[in-house]
Amino acid sequence: MLEIASAVVSYGRIQAVRDASLRVSEGELIALIGPNGAGKSTLLNAASGLLRAHSGSIMFAGHHIAGWRPDKIARAGLLQVPEGRQVLGPLSVEDNLLLGRQAAAGRPPRHALDDIYRLFPILQERRQQKAGTLSGGQQQMLAIGRALMGCPRLLMLDEPSLGLAPIIVKQVFDALRDLRETGLTILLVEQNASLALAISDRAYVMEHGRIVLGGPSAELRHDPRVIEHYLPSIDADASGDAPVFPE
Repeated sequence: MLEIASAVVSYGRIQAVRDASLRVSEGELIALIGPNGAGKSTLLNAASGLLRAHSGSIMFAGHHIAGWRPDKIARAGLLQVPEGRQVLGPLSVEDNLLLGRQAAAGRPPRHALDDIYRLFPILQERRQQKAGTLSGGQQQMLAIGRALMGCPRLLMLDEPSLGLAPIIVKQVFDALRDLRETGLTILLVEQNASLALAISDRAYVMEHGRIVLGGPSAELRHDPRVIEHYLPSIDADASGDAPVFPE
């Protein structure tokens, strides 16, 4: 479904992503973990067309999409839930959801409004409320629902647990589990390594712009390097300093 090969993404002279490669097969939930500043969000933004990869290739559903406009990529079915939610605050919850349909581009709808409301009942209760007045957790649910209305073939989520209370994080991740059970393909960037590895099929570890580890999530949860460097500390790491795995 998605294959990124030897991607390099830079901000001026600074290489944020260096020779990074990953793949996501249809129906998989793939996690991308790592500390702040590792390049995880940059890699997602390159896949969705918000940033341009300077070299390497990005293929989605058999098409080379590097250089495509973000709207064309979204209409092809690669949709991103951005870090920070970015809902349209002055519009109602329901209007935000309906705007998500613009990305569907004629694909048969996978999720209707009623499906979103079943997944996140609070959104139905507040469907006429302005999105900007919702709590952070409710805005995160709305951002996910808006993307689902676009009929994604692959859904990318950037730090969905960021800044949320534990009870809301559980609700969001329960919803992701439900979506996984429906066969939706998901690429999840998440700094909470424990949650990400618990929910995903496979995972990649990124540090200093590079993919340094990858494999089945069940195996990575027991990998001594992941346990030492990530599982105890990544959720609290605010320094942006990444460990360096031995060769």
